[in-house]
Amino acid sequence: MPIRTTVAVLLAAFAFAATSAQAQTTGYTWTIARQTYVLAPDGRYAATIEAERKAHDAEAARNGGRIDLSYSASQEKLEIVEAVTIKADGRRLPVAADKIFDIAPQVSREVALYTDLRTRSIVFPDLQAGDSIRYVYRLDTVELVWPGFSTAQYWLPALRVVLAEHIFDHPASMRVVDERHDTAYRIEEAGGRVRRIFSWSNPTRVDNEAGTTSPADWGPRYAITTLGSYAEVGDHYGRLHAASSAVSPEVTALAAKIVGETTDRKSQARLLYDWVARNIRYVAVAVGQGKLTPTSAAETIESRYGDCKAQAALLAALLAARGIASEPALMNAYASRYTLPDVPVGGFNHVILYLPDLDLYLDATWQWASFGVLPWGHYDAPVLHAVDGKSRVARIPAEKTAGNFSEVHVEATVSTDGKVTGLTRETARGTMAGDLRNFASDTSVTKAASQLRLFGAPGTGKWLTVKKNPADPTVELFGEFELSDPIELAAGEALLPPLGLRFLVRPGVFLVGTHDAPRKHTFPCHAGRQVEVIEVSLPAGLRPARLPADRTWTTSIAAYQSRYTFNDGTLRVRREFVTTPEGQACKPEHSQELVGLLSNIRRDHRTVVVFDK
Repeated sequence: MPIRTTVAVLLAAFAFAATSAQAQTTGYTWTIARQTYVLAPDGRYAATIEAERKAHDAEAARNGGRIDLSYSASQEKLEIVEAVTIKADGRRLPVAADKIFDIAPQVSREVALYTDLRTRSIVFPDLQAGDSIRYVYRLDTVELVWPGFSTAQYWLPALRVVLAEHIFDHPASMRVVDERHDTAYRIEEAGGRVRRIFSWSNPTRVDNEAGTTSPADWGPRYAITTLGSYAEVGDHYGRLHAASSAVSPEVTALAAKIVGETTDRKSQARLLYDWVARNIRYVAVAVGQGKLTPTSAAETIESRYGDCKAQAALLAALLAARGIASEPALMNAYASRYTLPDVPVGGFNHVILYLPDLDLYLDATWQWASFGVLPWGHYDAPVLHAVDGKSRVARIPAEKTAGNFSEVHVEATVSTDGKVTGLTRETARGTMAGDLRNFASDTSVTKAASQLRLFGAPGTGKWLTVKKNPADPTVELFGEFELSDPIELAAGEALLPPLGLRFLVRPGVFLVGTHDAPRKHTFPCHAGRQVEVIEVSLPAGLRPARLPADRTWTTSIAAYQSRYTFNDGTLRVRREFVTTPEGQACKPEHSQELVGLLSNIRRDHRTVVVFDK
C-alpha cells in the first residue's frame, strides 16, 4: 500500500482476512480468536494474539497447515510464544524451530516495492482431519506512524467462529472513542484501566457475495481510536506533505521547462500532470516513517521513481512553482469503499491531489489516464483533504454518464465462399479510455489472436493504427481480422454477427456487475454509455429470412436498446447500454431490476440471423 495505516489493521485482520479465500472451499472452525492490545498513553501498544483453528476434513488440514504473520521490522517486534498442532486425541506437537521462519514480502512482478514489511511463517506438523492448530504471539510497537492509535475492522461471515474477541486495554484517563455495528460490546473497568471488548460469533458460515462494495461499509464491524478528529488526522499528513512538496530551485527549473511558453493555468496544470504521470515510475515505499512521510519533490526528480505520496508531493511542488494551488486528498483505493467510520481513524492507503481553482482531482499514479480522469473506484469515494489548519472530509464527485463512453464499430464482409473478414474501430473517452490505453499496451499478433478467441471467434488479425496518447482524452484503435471458420449462409447456417478484433467489452454487465440473482448488499455501479455497431456485407442475392425485432428495456438506473436493419446487402446491428446511477454504490433494489435486464441483454447478444435467397 502506498500509505500504510496503523499496524493494528494488519493485526486485527490477519487471522481472518489472510485465510478468507481458503474458508470458502474448505472446512474449519476458529475455536479461539482472541486479540488483546494494551495501549500506552501515546498510542503505542503491546499486543497478544491467540488463535486456535480446527480442521474438519482432509482438504482443510492440507490447506491450513501454514500461517503467515506480517509485521514492520523497523517499527514492531514480533515474538512467537506458542505454536503447536493439537491432535484429535489431545496430543500436542510443538512446531520445530526450523519451521518458523521469515519470508520476503509477496508482490506481483509488475510491482516494485521498497519495504521493511516482513512475514513470519509457521508450518504446523502432522495436521490431519479433526486436528487443530494453535499459535500465540506478541507484537510490540516501538514507533508510531500516525500520532496515536486507531483501527477499523470488519468480521467475515464466510468463516465459522465460536467466539472472536478484540480487547483494547487502556488507562482510564486516556481519551478513547469507538463505534460498532452488529458487534457485541462491553466495557470493564478496574484499577484505573478500561477494557473495551468487541466480540462476534458465527456458528454457520455464509458464502461471500461476490462483487459487493467493501464489507467495511455495510458488514458487522467496529472502529476504535485515540485520534481527536479527521481534521487532526489530515493536519498531521498535511504538514508532512507540505514539507515534502516545498518548491526548490530544481522544482522551479523543471516546472518552467515543462510548461515552456504556455500561460493558461489549466494547460500548465495539464502539462505538469502529464510529465509526472509519464516520467515518474511507480515504486511503493514502505520503510519506517516512509510509510506515511512522502519523499521530497527534489529527491523524486533525481531518482525518477516514487509511490503515490511522492508523486503527489512532486506534482504539488511543480504546480506551486507556477502559482497553482493544490491539496493532498487521502482515500481508500483498490477496494470499493464509499464510507468512512464516524470516529476518526488513520485508515487510508492512497493519496491524490485536488486543484481548488480548477475543481479537479488528479491521480498521477495511473499512467493510462488523461488529465482530470480518475480510475474506477475513485469516483464518489470519501476523501480527507489534508491541509494543516484546513483539513476536511469531502467526497469525490460521482461519475457522469457523458464522461464515460465507448464504441466498437465493426465492418465485416462475408465472401461468396463463406470467409469472414473485417475492420474494427474502437473509441473511448473518460475512464474507459484509460482502460483501452492499458489494453493497447500489447498490440502484438499473438494478442490479436487471443482477443478474437476471447470474443468467441478464432482467427488472425492485427492492429493497423493505435491512437492512445494520454494527452488526448479520446483513444482510438483500428484493426483488421479474418476468422478461421467459414459460414454457409446460403445453406441456412445462422449468422452470429462477428464481434471483431476488440478489447472493449460488450454493452451490458461491465458497468453494473453480474446479477444472476438479486444482491443482498450494496454493489459498485458505474455511469457510462457503451455502443456496439456491427455491419455485415453479404454476398449478392442473400437477404434475412426475418429480422430480429428491435428491443428496448429500462430500469431506474440503466437502459438498453438494440436495432436490426438490412439495406443494400448489408445487415446493421446497433446496441447501446446507458447507465445513470446517482452514485457508485447501488442498492439491492437496483439489483432486483437488473436481474431481468441483464438476462434480456444476454439473450440479445446471442441473437442470430438466418438468410435465404
